[in-house]
Amino acid sequence: MKTCMNIMCLLIVSLSVSAKQSASDSLQRRFLNAANDSSRFHLLIQLGSAYQETYRDSAVLYFDKALAIARKNNHRLDVANALDNKGYALMHMGRFAQSLQCFLEAIKLAEDPENEFKTFYQTNKQKARENRLLILANIHHDWGHLMGRINVDEQIHHYRQTETIAKELKDTNMLGFVNMNLGHVYLAKARYDTALVMEKNAERMFTQTKDMRYLGLVYSLMGEIYFTRNEKQKGLACIQKAILISSRENNLATVNHSYLSLSRYFLEEKNKDSCLYYARKGIIGFKAMQAGDLAKGYSLMYKGFKLVNNTDSILKYQELALTESDSANKKNLTNITELQKSSFAEQQRLQVLEQEKLESDYRMRNFGMLGILGIFVVGGLLLYRNNKQEQKAKQKIEKAYADLKSTQAQLIQSEKMASLGELTAGIAHEIQNPLNFINNFSELNSELIEEMNEELEKGNYEEVKSLAADLNENEQKILHHGKRADAIVKGMLQHSRSSSGKKEPTDINALADEYLRLAYHGLRAKDKTFNAKMETDFDESIGKVNVIPQDIGRVILNLITNAFYVVDEKKKSPLAPEGGTNAGYEPMVSVSTKKMGDQVVIRVKDNGNGIPEKVREK
Repeated sequence: MKTCMNIMCLLIVSLSVSAKQSASDSLQRRFLNAANDSSRFHLLIQLGSAYQETYRDSAVLYFDKALAIARKNNHRLDVANALDNKGYALMHMGRFAQSLQCFLEAIKLAEDPENEFKTFYQTNKQKARENRLLILANIHHDWGHLMGRINVDEQIHHYRQTETIAKELKDTNMLGFVNMNLGHVYLAKARYDTALVMEKNAERMFTQTKDMRYLGLVYSLMGEIYFTRNEKQKGLACIQKAILISSRENNLATVNHSYLSLSRYFLEEKNKDSCLYYARKGIIGFKAMQAGDLAKGYSLMYKGFKLVNNTDSILKYQELALTESDSANKKNLTNITELQKSSFAEQQRLQVLEQEKLESDYRMRNFGMLGILGIFVVGGLLLYRNNKQEQKAKQKIEKAYADLKSTQAQLIQSEKMASLGELTAGIAHEIQNPLNFINNFSELNSELIEEMNEELEKGNYEEVKSLAADLNENEQKILHHGKRADAIVKGMLQHSRSSSGKKEPTDINALADEYLRLAYHGLRAKDKTFNAKMETDFDESIGKVNVIPQDIGRVILNLITNAFYVVDEKKKSPLAPEGGTNAGYEPMVSVSTKKMGDQVVIRVKDNGNGIPEKVREK
């Protein structure tokens, strides 16, 4: 029965490859006879797609030709389409950095509504928009594949972007792709139930749209999930479907991966012949594609021969597996490093652009203010001829503007130094306390040692023991306060460093209490008249919580500092909001923590005037 199935798989693969080759030959003949650039472009995209999952170097060649035609005609949306297809092929060839550049250029073109009619595909406005959004969805989708190499969160983000657009377009087929690939992500994260739901959604959607191109991959992933759940017969049935459908659709990458899945299945079943047979087929297929996981294939061959203790073959394939794995890892590391560099460079570029935009907006606002001021100045000059009083008004306006510019410059400098100055002052005060204890106890110990020496000379050993006990107790206090100072310094060094992004068990109560005192003493160092009542209400049942201490610490410090600012501002204000005085007002800032189910709530509360409406937007 197994032999029959093997012959059937081989026959279907052979017939499918022949049929696809015949279709490719037909497309090439039509391309040679194409009458215009529009026909040539569409045929080149079809030719590239035909080789997308088989011979990807050929696919890139055809997409480059299509790209040249689109650029020549300034059809930017078609450029985006060709770049997306090329980026997908380059990604599967391991050329990650080049793939990223394709997606970056493509998405800029596809996001611009002005490019909707810059295409060979001419139609009405509604259809043009749908065509652009479909290309944009495809770019996000393929970009998600690429990001899976370095950042799973980014990968899921791009898949969700695709899902949003597909739902807007009511594109069931695109939703099928999203579900298929999200299922793959959740399979890798060992969330097998979620992964299976996603793949079943994809199976239903592809069946509904009759798009068989990647249905085989869906069954292949379902097979992997069932094998992981130890539902072997279901897994075997899915893998067999995957081979039959993917062979028919010329998706050789899925066929070869499915062969390796069958090999693993038969290895677990201790069936040496079938294990070796499918491993060998996968290896041959990947070699023909010049891509794929040869290391897994060689590893399965080695394990298959191990079942019968064939020493020569074990050593041969074990060495091939190690060599191929080492080569693949080095190549993958190089490609991922290049991708990370490109991704980082793009992030820096976007940050620079954002900064430039903010600066431009700031300049425009200033120009607007200057323009308005100019209007007032001109009006003042015109009225000057008739009224000297208005001349004085003009002079006041000019002086007010000069004062505003001066104050603005001082404010910018003040804000730059405020955070550092306040924190430094707080640290100095916090460290001074344990240092005072250390100094005092050190002086006391010096006196105790002198007394001990005197008692030793007298031979009064009981008194010596008593003095030694006091000396030891003082040393413990010195050690305690030394560790306290060390903890403050380490905490502040950790605060000043960039976040590592790594969560670690942290005492939230201690963290909040630390920053409450630092913020208070920081403001006291700036203004000796500042005073405020501080209250804490910490839930001792919280214990240690897994957080990034630098990040949460900065948030708490900022909240507390803001609270101290507003209560000090209210204290110094001559009038209360109701019109009375603030003479009886006592500034108060409280910090509390509370464990609520599986959450911890940190509250910072003050009795100041609150945040002004214009500042809340920031």
